[in-house]
Amino acid sequence: MFSEFHPTLVIGGTYSGQIVLWDMRSKSLPVLKTPLSASGHTHPVYSMQMVGTQNAHNLITASTDGLICSWQLDMLEPQETLELVHAEHSKTDEVSVTALGFPDNETAAFWVGTE
Repeated sequence: MFSEFHPTLVIGGTYSGQIVLWDMRSKSLPVLKTPLSASGHTHPVYSMQMVGTQNAHNLITASTDGLICSWQLDMLEPQETLELVHAEHSKTDEVSVTALGFPDNETAAFWVGTE
């Protein structure tokens, strides 16, 4: 994904749940990569979207682990995490998110698509 607010950055999500950041001014290696840890995603990242304004924006990611994470690009640590669960099932049933979307000019409500 190209960053709307940082034109030289390319952001990717991996099958292992990592968020990877490339700067097109640098060589081909990522300039930032999240560690493999329980604080972020532990399953594949299927969807991501930048929300906010030029001066205050976050990367929102969704994964089949049932987590929606909000990241600041300079730290690549989840600032907020929301665990999605099925209302009629036990809390251990993950919602496997494969798509995520925000209405225009909206950061508090979003849509998800699931398996």
